[in-house]
Amino acid sequence: RARMTRVRGWSVVPRSGLQGPSDLLLIAGALLPACVSGQSLPIDDPFSSYLRVLQLGGFGEAASFTVLPLSLASAIRPFASDTHPWSDQLGTVHREDPRPAFWSVGGSRIRVFANTGHPVGQNDGAVWQGKGLTTALETTVRLGWRGLSVTLNPLFIRNQNAGFDLAPVTASELPEFAYPWHRIDYPQRFGPEDYWTFDLGQSQVAVDWSAARFSVGNENLWWGPAVQNAIVMSNNAPGFLHASLATNRPVDVGIGEIEGQWVWGGLGQSEWFDPALADTDRFLTGLVLSYSPSVLEGLTVGFTRVFQQLVPDGGLDAAEYLLAFQGLVKTGQVSSDDPDGTDDRDQLLSLFGRWAFPEVGFEVYFEWARNDHAWDFNDLLLEPEHSQAYTLGFQKVTSFSTDRALVLRGELTHLEAPPTFQVRPRGVYYTHSVVTQGYTHKGQILGAGIGPGGNAQSIGLETFETWGSAGLFVQRRVHDNDAYWLWAEQNDATFDKHDVSFDFGADGMYFLGGFEFGGGLIYTRELNRYFFGPKVNNLNLQLEARWRPGLR
Repeated sequence: RARMTRVRGWSVVPRSGLQGPSDLLLIAGALLPACVSGQSLPIDDPFSSYLRVLQLGGFGEAASFTVLPLSLASAIRPFASDTHPWSDQLGTVHREDPRPAFWSVGGSRIRVFANTGHPVGQNDGAVWQGKGLTTALETTVRLGWRGLSVTLNPLFIRNQNAGFDLAPVTASELPEFAYPWHRIDYPQRFGPEDYWTFDLGQSQVAVDWSAARFSVGNENLWWGPAVQNAIVMSNNAPGFLHASLATNRPVDVGIGEIEGQWVWGGLGQSEWFDPALADTDRFLTGLVLSYSPSVLEGLTVGFTRVFQQLVPDGGLDAAEYLLAFQGLVKTGQVSSDDPDGTDDRDQLLSLFGRWAFPEVGFEVYFEWARNDHAWDFNDLLLEPEHSQAYTLGFQKVTSFSTDRALVLRGELTHLEAPPTFQVRPRGVYYTHSVVTQGYTHKGQILGAGIGPGGNAQSIGLETFETWGSAGLFVQRRVHDNDAYWLWAEQNDATFDKHDVSFDFGADGMYFLGGFEFGGGLIYTRELNRYFFGPKVNNLNLQLEARWRPGLR
């Protein structure tokens, strides 16, 4: 369901520059020691959200939950000896092995998704839930030696990808399956036939040294405090191959604690975007940093910044790997050769905050983002809302005991363009005039899964019991309101043609021996599909079985 329920050594860079993100990853791999025991808790693992609930229940400070995935050991250790609904399960999720070298089977999982009318799905990584049946099978194997760990998580996906009515594509050179309203690699349907996909899943090689972790891998990232719609980085798309320098636990700096991550990687294009594009390689680099001051307990503030660009024929200059530290205003890019400060790169920046009050079991959080430079600081002061997006949310643990935790959640996300488009060029979130694939990887949005120009409001209730969990939620989604305003003007439409969906969902999970069995059902009623379309219905069914070795 939609996520109701995160070098050593020297090298010589040639004068011609690095040839792209693949060169960076090869250099990083060559510098790794020959042997790696840090492990991460995948973002979509039910224990990831449960640990955050435990923190609100007053069971300890594990992390800020704004830089995911969590380091498994540092996340679980504060709660391992406590008595709470899932205390019997935590020791099997993380079992510290005293041997300097080890290997283990981390478990296997099978997921089955079904949509009756059209594609519906969000925050499911490499999975794309088309119409019909989608099946995903994965297994995990871990090897380690002292500070070195290797996680192998191959993922096989089979999509029935049945047909449904498509909106006509406005750009004639794009395939009929492409996104209809903007130039972005965000297909309505992944081609005309069923297909198989292989993905590296959450595979990675990591070196942990003190509080730092260097890794090369494919695992999904989640930045910021949002529960359902992280604006800059989420697990809505497949993980992309990247190198990462990060903290593996909160680091005490005297006046508080910090967590962070700096990544460099490459993005891929789907087969259903623009066949005329010759150069499709894209480079992405980004940074997230969070700070929890010691004088304000429970508060975390931070920022993210991400750049993506097409890789030029001559390769990337070394300076491109430091883009996260570029100036914040466009006047800093002005030169005699470029008086307009034109930048061929696509950037996103966000500020976020989370304040948790474990004494009352409550937290509130926000993320405010922009995907365009301000011209100067005067521009930022006059129109800070230009190219903005934001998420606001809360969680409230309404009751907590040794065998039950009841949580109420609510979240609002707004990606629709602000009124500044009346006096300056309209920017649609996750699209770009030069990097025409947009902020995507293999046809899926890297940020909030509600998509370009979308808005969403949701509220849900979930209970964690000794036997598992169960939840209910309702959500309202507005589909690409930026496209609607243009379409309505061109077609002389009235006010009642917005494309809006209402989701009503329930899900649950049950522990049984060494297995976890889960499922969910979402009924969606969509009004004015494609603006001009009828009211349509969809049932989304999800079933899951996971084996964790050693569960009692």
